[in-house]
Order: sequence, then structure tokens, then C-alpha cells
Amino acid sequence: MDTLISVRYRNNREGLVDDVTLNDLIRTGRIRQFYRLSEDRWVDIDIDPVRKSEAGQPGLGRRVTDKKNQVLPPASPRRFLDRLRKPPTQTPAPPAPLTAREWFDQGFLLLFTTDDIPGAIRSFAMAIRLDPDYARAYLNRGMAYERIGNLQQAVEDFSRAIDLEPEEGKIYYIRSVAHRHLGMAKEAMEDLKKAAALGYRSARETLRSIRIDW
Repeated sequence: MDTLISVRYRNNREGLVDDVTLNDLIRTGRIRQFYRLSEDRWVDIDIDPVRKSEAGQPGLGRRVTDKKNQVLPPASPRRFLDRLRKPPTQTPAPPAPLTAREWFDQGFLLLFTTDDIPGAIRSFAMAIRLDPDYARAYLNRGMAYERIGNLQQAVEDFSRAIDLEPEEGKIYYIRSVAHRHLGMAKEAMEDLKKAAALGYRSARETLRSIRIDW
């Protein structure tokens, strides 16, 4: 199971995110701090150079051994002949990396079948990394974040999904619920009316129940 990391956003809300999303939040400056488990402390991203290196900024690389000039001990004649007799062993080809759709399908399975929320969040994040315009990946990752109480990140993901599919009423309806839980009544009502105007039945039924036109 993947480990989620605590973060503090610029608006002082806190939440849990996966490591892929954390790097994106650092890169775009949407968080103030994150909790580094290895050091048992909150790290301020504006003054911490190590994490910036991990997030893709220039940093020290891993030391590489110079094998070109390495001197090896001579092989014995017997071992040399054995090498000639035996056919070279073929190394199996590494498995092909997953596509964005495959990462999405894995996340969907983890979220709705096995209830592995951290694993699902990271799978959706990998799908988004490969395809930044994958609206359904943002929508489902938002729903996963909503399940663990990170409504801030959920709203951000729903908003990105709306940017990509502005005529999909269901996403407005889902975001309206998150806005309501955040105490953002005005934004929740705007989303509800927009969802109803786009023909989403649940939004229309909700507005009818409280006698509000859309």
C-alpha cells in the first residue's frame, strides 16, 4: 500500500496526498509545507532545497561507477571454454510500462473494488502524469481524495476535470457536494445550478426539493 503524505496548502487547509501529486503541488507552489516522515518534521517548501531537487529541480545525481576502466581478474581456461560451449542466456525483456488508460483502470479497480484508496490515488496520479488532459482520471482521483477527507485537493481535481469537460453536468454536481462540505455554500449552489442547467437529473431533483429554479 502506498503511503500518503500530509501537506498544508496556501489557504491553511491540510490534507493527505500521494508522492506524485506532492511533486506537482511543490512545482506549482500550491502548498506551504509537507510532513517528511523520515525526519519527523514539517518542511517549508520555500526554503527546503532537498525536496526541490526531488521534485525535478537541478540537484546532485547518484554517483555512477566508471566501469569502462575497471580491471577484471583473468578468467580460468576452463571457465572460458564453458562460456564458448554454452549458448548465451537471453535476458527477458522488461515489461512494457503501463499506459495512462491502464493506470486509470488499475486506480478504478483499487478505488471501487479493493478500497485501497492510497493505491488508487497514486494510480490516477500516474495516469495524469502520462496524460495531463485525462478528465476522468482527475474526477476519480478527486473522489478518492474526498474519501480520505482532503476536500481541498478533491475540489482542485474536480475543477481541472471541469476545465477539460465543461459540459459534463455530473462533475459540477460532485464538486457542489465537496464545496458544501467545505462550508462554501455559494459555490455549492452555483455548481448545483450549473449541473441542473446541463441536464443532470440528481441536481434538478435536489433543487426541486428546496424549491429553487435553475
